[in-house]
Amino acid sequence: MATSCSASDAAADFTATAGQPLVISLDDLLAKTGGSAAVGLADPRHGTLSRRVDGAVVYTPNPGYTGDDAFEVTTTDAVRLYTTDIAALGEFGGTTVQGSGFGSAWTPVPGSTDEFYGLTDRGPNVDGPAKNEKLSPTPAFVPQIGRFKLVGTRAVRQSAIELRTKAGVPFNGQVDLAASTGETIKDLAGNVLPPTDHGLDPEGLVALPDGTFWVSDEYGPFLVHFDSNGTEIERLAPGAGLPKELSLRTPNQGMEGLTVTPDGSTLVGLMQSGLNTPGLNGSAKEVPLTRIVTVDLKTKALKEFVVPLADPKRSKVADSEITALSATTFLVDERDGNLAPKADKKLWTVDIAAATDVGPDSKVPGAQYDPERGGILVDGKPLETLVGPVSAEQGIATLTKVGITPAAKPKNLDLGALVRELDADGKFFGHDKIEGVATTDGGKTLYIANDSDFGLATSSGEQPPFGLKPKTLANGVQDSGEILFVDTTKLPARTATRTVKLTVR
Repeated sequence: MATSCSASDAAADFTATAGQPLVISLDDLLAKTGGSAAVGLADPRHGTLSRRVDGAVVYTPNPGYTGDDAFEVTTTDAVRLYTTDIAALGEFGGTTVQGSGFGSAWTPVPGSTDEFYGLTDRGPNVDGPAKNEKLSPTPAFVPQIGRFKLVGTRAVRQSAIELRTKAGVPFNGQVDLAASTGETIKDLAGNVLPPTDHGLDPEGLVALPDGTFWVSDEYGPFLVHFDSNGTEIERLAPGAGLPKELSLRTPNQGMEGLTVTPDGSTLVGLMQSGLNTPGLNGSAKEVPLTRIVTVDLKTKALKEFVVPLADPKRSKVADSEITALSATTFLVDERDGNLAPKADKKLWTVDIAAATDVGPDSKVPGAQYDPERGGILVDGKPLETLVGPVSAEQGIATLTKVGITPAAKPKNLDLGALVRELDADGKFFGHDKIEGVATTDGGKTLYIANDSDFGLATSSGEQPPFGLKPKTLANGVQDSGEILFVDTTKLPARTATRTVKLTVR
């Protein structure tokens, strides 16, 4: 919850030219608010305010007006906002395709406190008019890792690493031959983009001190090890280094999150939702559980744990990211797909210390493990089939009854509520896809990134050539990449109101 007080900042002053817009950068605005983040803006009496994609505020005086004006700014010290300013990929289908889609994952550069790696997914794509159809305006897009440095109010991209196969072939976002999703991907002209042996849909990222990376994807799902130049070193796949049952993932609901334990010994991957197990009566996305998978980097030993989901049949939530706090405790990003202010986004503390291993080496009494039938079987049923699309409470009770203890979820940071309390209209960090969560101090402070979908919402037209529609936020701006810094020691957030004064000449 946010509390507020009022203050006047006489030093805040900008000069505008009559009849012309004045662009106020976030850095300049931050200087005029005493270093506190601006989370809300009130309209001035003699002009209007708007936002740009890069986060800048634009003041436009009313026609013919000269004289003094002012606007109120709501500020807080509990959060800071970093925007990106990456060139657009171009104009496609009548819409600008943004270039700032690096928020599928966000992780610290090892040894740094102000540099981070961001990750793109498979590239710009939207739903087409037909069932299971995707449209790609940029078929040649290569998934990549970006290196960013936080400077002022900017996350400045320093470099980008394109991801390539062992043979040096650039990956693309087309469906991989080894992992069908049932989707048909087309370009905007309606040409089918066939499955390929170098398709990848990256979602999770780990950066190791030796300069290499591990990336999780949604197609296989795969865990792919890349060298510092982005070339594949090795790959783990269902049945070949990962539990085979993971291949039963719902399309676009694969290994959405990836982290490494603080000692660097164990990869920890997170499935977005339940598996489509044999005999399941209903949608896997409505089953109130998903799975954490751990991989010992030395021995490649596997463990698997159940993580409860908060009533996905009702709430439509799924898991999007995992960040290690200790060897057994993690932050898990559980969210719906709504834009603010009507959004459900929570960062749960998840503890697997007392959870039951349900992986290939499970010792659950009376159960058996059959990778061809969905993994661990209880009374002949895999877990999602056993539980079904019920409430979280019912799901936990069913698992407990058969000797399976899910991971504990003792508390959460309600990010959706925090953003709403800072701006009730959803105009501050009002994104739908919160997918990157990083910390450099064990969770006291957080860096939270959004997957902007390259600024795209959906397609237009029933026949090719297809058009594109932008994803527009509550502040009226096309979605782009942003990073929200949250100091949890300053929550609940305390807000102040400051006056920014302008002169129009």
